[in-house]
Amino acid sequence: MSDIHFHALGTARARSGEDPLVPFLLSARNNPVTVSARDVRRLDSHRLQLLLVAERQWLTDGADFKVKDMSPSFREGLQRLGLDSDYFDKENPQ
Repeated sequence: MSDIHFHALGTARARSGEDPLVPFLLSARNNPVTVSARDVRRLDSHRLQLLLVAERQWLTDGADFKVKDMSPSFREGLQRLGLDSDYFDKENPQ
């Protein structure tokens, strides 16, 4: 069994270039992943898209992909962008 790869999202997406989430996801491919959203103050559509695409890819690959410790503003961002605030809490999100 592979080790779980962990990444803590920053408060907001990096404006100066690539978000650190991208290289993390590329390096963790095919391994169980846990992403912490505890420090997120603003969830934008780009970062949400990265998480949704990664979640789908990990599901296809048969590896665990979890988003944990969601801040209230992260949950509000999910709602603002059209998802339920508990989207990542669900066992098998669709």
